[in-house]
Amino acid sequence: MNLQYLFSLVSVLAVVLSCNPQVTGTTSLLEDPSELSAVAGENSATLTWKDNCNGEKGYYVFLDNHAAPVSSLPENSQSFVFTGLAEGSEHNLGVQAYGENNSFSKVVWARVSIPAAIPPEPDPDPDQDPNPITPLTFAWTEVTGLGLPAAVKVYRTESTLNGRPIQAWYAVADCTGDVQFRVMYPGANKHKTLDTQAEEAGNCLVLVNGGIFGSSGRPNGFAICDGTQTPWFRVEDDNWDVDRQYWGADSKLHTVSRGLFGVNKDGKPGVYWSYTPSWGTVYVYDKPIPTVAGCPVLPGGSDTYPCNRASWEPVNAITCGPVLLQNGRCPITSKKTSSGYWETNYELWADDIYGVNQLADRTAVGFCEDGRIVLCVVDGRIDSSQGANTLEMSAIMKGLGCVGALNLDGGGSTGMWAGGQHLNDMTTRKILTTIGFFSK
Repeated sequence: MNLQYLFSLVSVLAVVLSCNPQVTGTTSLLEDPSELSAVAGENSATLTWKDNCNGEKGYYVFLDNHAAPVSSLPENSQSFVFTGLAEGSEHNLGVQAYGENNSFSKVVWARVSIPAAIPPEPDPDPDQDPNPITPLTFAWTEVTGLGLPAAVKVYRTESTLNGRPIQAWYAVADCTGDVQFRVMYPGANKHKTLDTQAEEAGNCLVLVNGGIFGSSGRPNGFAICDGTQTPWFRVEDDNWDVDRQYWGADSKLHTVSRGLFGVNKDGKPGVYWSYTPSWGTVYVYDKPIPTVAGCPVLPGGSDTYPCNRASWEPVNAITCGPVLLQNGRCPITSKKTSSGYWETNYELWADDIYGVNQLADRTAVGFCEDGRIVLCVVDGRIDSSQGANTLEMSAIMKGLGCVGALNLDGGGSTGMWAGGQHLNDMTTRKILTTIGFFSK
């Protein structure tokens, strides 16, 4: 990824020093250089001046008031390039003429600021479509006899996906009436099976597994349950926060934004990228922080970076990833950088999660243009269903009418419970966060 640098011309009046010249001399006999200017470049700066001397032997150039010159130049020189300057640093650049018999001009100075790298615009931009996908449609059969209200429907399919057998379910609900979307989190290290969480909730209609979690017993990312963000996941020994930083495959700790699905206080669903500047504060954006392994570490989110913050505020939400659809478009591509890392893996997911060739049990959540919310699971470790990759899940969710969708935890965590029944391949893994439909 090429860094964009701001090249600014800083015209600076020469400052005549009242002190002695930096190179030893008894008298200042030569004319001083004038009309200094400094141009900042990529880790460099070019100093230029007007040669006012007659008979000088050459010039000395100085950096940051150091007594020793950086270099000596031949007579009639009028420019010098300073290299190895750090991004975001400021420097004084000096020049002095010298001649015969210990004759010198005074040292005159120009000041220059070396710009920090300007982070590139996220690629893909949600207003573009980097990977147009064709919606995948199957013959879906409604699952009846679950005792669910009319606002909630569940469907099942047994079909083929790119020549492989597939078994999948999806539930869709209108959450504007007597049904609501909620996120549940039993607490750190309080792992419970999907079925147990559904049954203990009491008013659960449909439930699927939620975000990814680690051996720490806490989510990789966060959940927001009825307006409260799950506790900050801080790695104290290394002094970093999982909700806003993550280790890339390049062994560097990068800034990350998290894919997020949720509803606001009015029940309006949305898919965004989120950044947590401090615990309890969540910024949401239409674009991700464009972090890519193998590239420089980017700054954290702000009111205007990576774009202006969205006005939508989550009340029940879950983070995971990657984002499968945003504004009806798929932000995932199979392209890799010249360094061999996924070009759009902005959240630095491992290959078994992000990899576009990785088949697995999958769970996803999304929403349709009319506001209905969709929960979908695909089995992946049984003979009758060999799973899906992330691009296929994007196409499946688009085929279900979704304009926004988020990949959730998969593998042995994938499960759907509805109306008192566990519907898909029976899993017994104890999980942390869950999401689903509940009666009000």
